[in-house]
Amino acid sequence: MLDFSQENHWNFEVEERPVLVEGLGRIEGKKALVRTDTNTLMGVHSENYRKISHDEIVNGQYEAIKEANISHDFDFKVHCVDGGRKLKVEVLFNDLVQEPIRGDYVSFRATAFNSYDGAWAYQNQADGFRLECLNGMVSNALISKVWARHTSNLNIENAANTIKNSLEIFHNQNEIWTGYTKSKVQREDVEKFLKARVVNMSQKSSDELFNKRQLNNLLGHYDEYQRGMGGNKWAVYNALTHWSTHTNAAKVPEVTTRYREKKVAEAMSSRMFAEL
Repeated sequence: MLDFSQENHWNFEVEERPVLVEGLGRIEGKKALVRTDTNTLMGVHSENYRKISHDEIVNGQYEAIKEANISHDFDFKVHCVDGGRKLKVEVLFNDLVQEPIRGDYVSFRATAFNSYDGAWAYQNQADGFRLECLNGMVSNALISKVWARHTSNLNIENAANTIKNSLEIFHNQNEIWTGYTKSKVQREDVEKFLKARVVNMSQKSSDELFNKRQLNNLLGHYDEYQRGMGGNKWAVYNALTHWSTHTNAAKVPEVTTRYREKKVAEAMSSRMFAEL
C-alpha cells in the first residue's frame, strides 16, 4: 500500500446514491456517484456499473510495477483532476532508456487511468517519454493497452504483463526512431499530412476542412524541431508528440492530452505518414 500522507489527494470517499428527479421520483436502473467530502456529483451510471476507486488504481499500479519486476528505479506520480473525477498514475523508469540519436534520450513510461464520471475507463498503457523536452512519445505500435470496464475486477497480473510486454516493444522501437532521423521530408508534404490526418475537422456543422489554429501550432513546432534535427521524419514525430502532450493552456490538460495522443497514434498508423 502507498501512503503519501498530505499528498494522498486521490483517496476520498465516493458514495453510491439513487437518482431522483423532481416530479418523477427515483429513476430505476440508474445510480449516482457522489464525493462525500464536497457533496459533488461525480457521475451517473447504470446499476451494472462497478465503482473502481482511485485508491484501488494507485495501489494496483504500484503492485503491478512490483509484479513486473523490470526496474526498481522509477518515479511514481499521481494526478487527480476535474474535481477528482479523473485520475492519471504515471510511472517513469529512470534506468530503462533508449537513445535514438546521440544525446537524445527516451525513457520507458507506464500510465494508468481511471474516472468516476465514465469519461475514462480503467486503462493501463505503456509508451516512451522524451527527456529533453518532456514529450510523450506516442506510437500506435508502442502504446500497449489494457482496458477494463467498470463491471469487472482490477487484474494486477494483466497490468504487470502489459508492462513487461511493452518493454520489449519499447526496446525494438529504437530502430524505428533511428530510421525517422534518416528519412527526409518536404514541408509541403508535412502540411498536407497534418491537414488530412491530425487537424481535420469531423463536425458536419463546420464548413472548415481543418483547424487552422492547430495547424499553425503544429507547423510552428515542426519548424522549431527541424532547425535542430533537420527536415526529417524525426522532426515531424517530435512536433506531433509535442502538440499532443504540451496542453497546459487547455481547460483540463489531461483530457486534451488523451484526445490528442489518440489522434496522433491514429495519424501515425496511416499510409500518409508511412509515405512521408
